[in-house]
Amino acid sequence: MRLLCALLLLALPFAVVAQDKPEPLPRKWTYGSFGVAMRPDLTIYQGGARNAAGEIVLTTDDRLLTWNGVELKTLDDFCRNLYATKPGQEVEVTFERTNPETKAKQTLNALIKLGDPRTQFAGLYAHKDKRQRGFDWNTSEAARAATPLRTRAMKELSDGKLLAQWDAVVAAHERELDLWDCYESTSACELLLKDPLAGDAFMRAATEPFCTGDMTPWAATCAVASALLDRKAEAWTAPEDLFPKAAETKPEAARQLGGNMAIALGLIDATKDQRQSTGWPALQADVSAFNFAWQGQPGHDKCVAVAHAMRQSRIETAPILARLGFALQKIETMAAGYWSQREQGAQMPIFPDIDTSKFVEGEVLCYRCEYGVVAIGGKGRNVWKGGPNAPAVILDLGGDDEYVDCAVTLQGQPVQVIIDLGGNDRYRSTTKWGVAAGVLGTAVIYDAEGDDLYECGEWGIGAAFGGVGLILDAKGNDRYLGGTYGIGCAAYGVGGVIDLAGNDLYDGKYHCIGVGEAGGVGFVLDRAGDDLYRCTGLVPSSYGTAGEWSGWGIGCGFGWRGLAGGGTGLVVDVAGNDIYSAGEFGLGCGYFLGVGMVRDLGGDDIYHSSRYGLAAAAHCAVGLFMDDSGHDTYEGKTAASMGGVWDIVTGYFCDGGGNDIYRCDGLGLGACSQNGFGIFWEAGGDDVYRTGGNCIGYGGGAEYGGGRLARNFGLFFDLGGKDSYPAGKRTDGTKFWEGEYGLFADD
Repeated sequence: MRLLCALLLLALPFAVVAQDKPEPLPRKWTYGSFGVAMRPDLTIYQGGARNAAGEIVLTTDDRLLTWNGVELKTLDDFCRNLYATKPGQEVEVTFERTNPETKAKQTLNALIKLGDPRTQFAGLYAHKDKRQRGFDWNTSEAARAATPLRTRAMKELSDGKLLAQWDAVVAAHERELDLWDCYESTSACELLLKDPLAGDAFMRAATEPFCTGDMTPWAATCAVASALLDRKAEAWTAPEDLFPKAAETKPEAARQLGGNMAIALGLIDATKDQRQSTGWPALQADVSAFNFAWQGQPGHDKCVAVAHAMRQSRIETAPILARLGFALQKIETMAAGYWSQREQGAQMPIFPDIDTSKFVEGEVLCYRCEYGVVAIGGKGRNVWKGGPNAPAVILDLGGDDEYVDCAVTLQGQPVQVIIDLGGNDRYRSTTKWGVAAGVLGTAVIYDAEGDDLYECGEWGIGAAFGGVGLILDAKGNDRYLGGTYGIGCAAYGVGGVIDLAGNDLYDGKYHCIGVGEAGGVGFVLDRAGDDLYRCTGLVPSSYGTAGEWSGWGIGCGFGWRGLAGGGTGLVVDVAGNDIYSAGEFGLGCGYFLGVGMVRDLGGDDIYHSSRYGLAAAAHCAVGLFMDDSGHDTYEGKTAASMGGVWDIVTGYFCDGGGNDIYRCDGLGLGACSQNGFGIFWEAGGDDVYRTGGNCIGYGGGAEYGGGRLARNFGLFFDLGGKDSYPAGKRTDGTKFWEGEYGLFADD
């Protein structure tokens, strides 16, 4: 008996340890969906639950009491029981409901049927098996490099004994990523949701080719866009015998020149054969009529059809980008030589049957090749017109020219290229799709110099849908005026604007200025000048906020929620004192598997954002912002800005130094609600902070999905200087954790 008691006593501590040891957190989505948000007392405040007949049996203000006979006291109790279920399973619940007339509380029973998101959003997973990744940010050493952010944050988490709680949020992210894993999912989004402290190293690695100037703009575009599309940047060199030399004294030299130009042009469209083999004519009709609609709205079925078709076609842009710079250089050199020989009296291959009046006013030379008409304009003013008769290639040698509905691949030609070598030019579109719009093809504008104007109402100014649409403007003070879906916007392709010099205006209204739609990378790279970026003023606030507007622009990664994951939107400004103004969802904002990024390397800049701006994100997405230097001013209106995020998210805001001013109305400056990471990093300077509530290192509520067995992390770091804060315990030189789980640290 004594021996038995001794054995029991020896076993007791181990039994207690085993009982207290937390169960492993699920990292896959294997359970049914309840479809409600609940307060900590288990009262439903969003959504509802249905029975097998589809009738709503639990609704707002009901309070959940039991689950299959098990009493529920906390949100964690609810989650543990939910995670033990399967999609489609029926569960018996009891709940408390207040009679609206008598105010008496009633206890009721109901059978609910758990949902299956993979069935509800079945279109999201079509053709996932065709997804291929030649590059993976999850395994990138550069993206996971040790940084001051990682070192400091891990020390604070360890000292605060919060490493397990941090991992619980990561586990919630992994479950959500598993649920929404689809054709468009990017490894960058996965990395940053699973490892939020990778934000600093990732952003530097992803933008480096744009920032250093070591590569040509075309090579940098190939490197950045390919990596963000999970592709290897192709290295391509033309065969030595591709352009055979011809004796300049022979008349045939000019004809040979034209033939070589056609070869160079053909290299741009590396997907020509693939395009023809995937039912391109029918696909063109569907894409050209595309208008995004949410599930339940008219036209959503057409969006589903287009997304399926784009996945099936698997149009690849990396081969095009690899050849692009080389091909344009050859076109420019050859066409200029072609005109020069004509001026010297050489016999040229003129095609008198080409009616130039259909596409140009002014002096021009033309010839025909297998890719269409190639037209070379003189040094005076020309007015070029797009349409079915438009040249595949236009090279204009100078003059203040006008281009109307040009450089768009909707008329059957796989390639539309404009090279303009001088003058103050105007590029405008009178219809949807225009001004360097690569629609299932490649559309490029290269303007060498002049103060130029680019205008398009919808889907243009460096836009792409299933292809490549790019503008490179080398010199001048330029204006880019877009309406919707433009100024560096892309779906299933790459759309971008590269401006190398001048004080420029980027003015869009909605989904403009570096926007990555589903399967796309949309970007703006501006290398110099005092620039103005604006995306707002067309669509009223989706939250009904008076005086505010929806924007979805200026570095926005936007996913078609429930249908297709978001792409990557990117804005990089290398130098100058710049002004940014964004409507709701903008300035480094991600939405539904999208990644939004803004990086400004220098200058004293001014930033205005509305709800969800400046390193903000919502619903399984990532927002990144970095200003490397300068005395900057930041304003975040309403809520969720400057590392303020909501619902399975990572937001990282970094200011590299300077005496900065911050004004944030709410949920910002390192703040998060509904399971995520809001991180704010100020590297130094005498800074001023003026805020509303739930700011400066704030961990908010976690009620979505019953809390998901996790909380939030809002991390605020200011590393030096004499800083000014609103009245309260946040003061210069103090550090503390509060709530669940907010960190304030001012060194």
